[in-house]
Amino acid sequence: MELRARVSSSGLLALGVVLVMAASSAGLPPTSGSERFDGGLVVSSASGKRMVTGSVIAMSGVFNGVGRIHERPNKPGDSAKMSRDDLVFAAGTLHIVNVDRGPGTLAVNRRTCTATFKVPKTTTVDGGTGRFAGATGSFVGAVSGSGVARRKADGSCDQQHLPLIEIATVTGAGTLRF
Repeated sequence: MELRARVSSSGLLALGVVLVMAASSAGLPPTSGSERFDGGLVVSSASGKRMVTGSVIAMSGVFNGVGRIHERPNKPGDSAKMSRDDLVFAAGTLHIVNVDRGPGTLAVNRRTCTATFKVPKTTTVDGGTGRFAGATGSFVGAVSGSGVARRKADGSCDQQHLPLIEIATVTGAGTLRF
């Protein structure tokens, strides 16, 4: 009986230590500070529908991690100058909203039907999941890249439809709180 009481006391002590550690980590203040992101997307529209074939996002600052970009559909009432994405990391997902910050640039080579573009953006963090539940933040950056347009029957470049392929880079700097 005496041995059994010691084991139970040791078990209770271990349980108590675990509970104290859990309670102290649950009350940690939010993390806040400077943050930067850099990433890229490869998009194919050869089928006529936009499909991300690969993406990467790297964040450095108050949070350091590498993940992927998941494009989300806009919500009803969203402006045409707005887009929504999820930045997906092992620790959780950041929901972001991107808004054009003025006119971008577009240059089209009509002989090769290639185009380059750059659009300045403001990105706002709109919550998240996992470690980023309730996250907020804002960034100033840009999306830039190049693509190959389809050709019309007359051989000219078709700028009314999605490009066959697009390669874009995204950058931003600002603050993040989670």
